[in-house]
Amino acid sequence: MFYMASTKIPCEQTAGEIQALLGKSGARQVLTEYENGEVMAISFMIENGGKQIPFRLPLRWEACLEAMKRDRQTANHLCNEVQAKRTAWRIILRWVQAQFALIETGMVTLTEVMLPYLQVDAKATLYEKMIDNQFKLLPAK
Repeated sequence: MFYMASTKIPCEQTAGEIQALLGKSGARQVLTEYENGEVMAISFMIENGGKQIPFRLPLRWEACLEAMKRDRQTANHLCNEVQAKRTAWRIILRWVQAQFALIETGMVTLTEVMLPYLQVDAKATLYEKMIDNQFKLLPAK
């Protein structure tokens, strides 16, 4: 079965767990973004060198749903929008937990592991901007 596909844990609960981890790990501000009453992203600020650096963890549940549908071991009744959102949030939580394990060892910094999620403008993360620019360096402002 697709990883975490059978979770029953509500999205809001998982988002709260992620927020708590971020807060314990040095995030200065944590913001939950909603769309139509549902948690769709978590944004947060990390202080680095005296600067507040914004990051955003988006919920890309559509990709999760497609992966669940492709997985032959995942029951059809689980392949729906609600379950895909729950599953996607649990996967994000596990990823964040794994990153914090690396941080605790001193192998990486919080800013380093979150770099793809650096919010470079109101609409895009660094990774999304790099995709748009075909991985060319971002133009100077």
